Amino acid sequence: MDKVYDDLLNKLKIKYGDAIVVGVSGGPDSMALLHILSRLKKALDLQLIVAHVNHNTGRVGQTSEQKFVADYCKKNGFVFETMIITEYGDDNFHNEARSIRYNYFSKLAQKYDAKYIFTAHHADDLIETILMRIVRGSTLRGYSGFSEIVKMNGYYIVRPLIHVTKDEIYHYLERNNIKYMIDQSNTKDVYTRNRFRKYIVPAFKKEDPMVHEKFYKFSKTLLEYNNYIDKQVNL
Repeated sequence: MDKVYDDLLNKLKIKYGDAIVVGVSGGPDSMALLHILSRLKKALDLQLIVAHVNHNTGRVGQTSEQKFVADYCKKNGFVFETMIITEYGDDNFHNEARSIRYNYFSKLAQKYDAKYIFTAHHADDLIETILMRIVRGSTLRGYSGFSEIVKMNGYYIVRPLIHVTKDEIYHYLERNNIKYMIDQSNTKDVYTRNRFRKYIVPAFKKEDPMVHEKFYKFSKTLLEYNNYIDKQVNL
């Protein structure tokens, strides 16, 4: 996790006083990321805009999560922004919720003239995403999962925890005494990702504790091939 901080400080070229939007649910992943960014804030006098989305699904704890994040921001001097999703269409819930979240983050980036949007996707998330898309079927780009840095129109989406496993995140939280909320729906087998997380990914890790590095290499290779094909097609 210290390497994440060093990479953000030295490789991403964040400038003194930059505004950064960070998606924070209140869960362990996003609270670990927020803690790292709070350290970076002190070093570079950054403006942190914490974006919390209440998915409004009727799940117990959503209101308390919103309050938890809001209180944390007030205590630490971060800008707190939140939205409540009022309705969903007939699309896949997770895909639709993701689209709403990123549209909201994009609006905040424009509002605060932020050059970066940070999310807390980590190495285990990448494994899960790739495996689910292999099972379901996808495109070459889809099979790669998600990228560490994506250049958008006027800003970058950054996933600095992409090399960090879930276990490493929990160790960081414990070592730094960071509080977080637990979404109980993440334990229910009704959701496909939860089944992969609970039963399939641990089997891969049992075979090779560093398997997340292999999946990152796989993802990066597919992205390079996909980008090359796109360039050739557009010649």
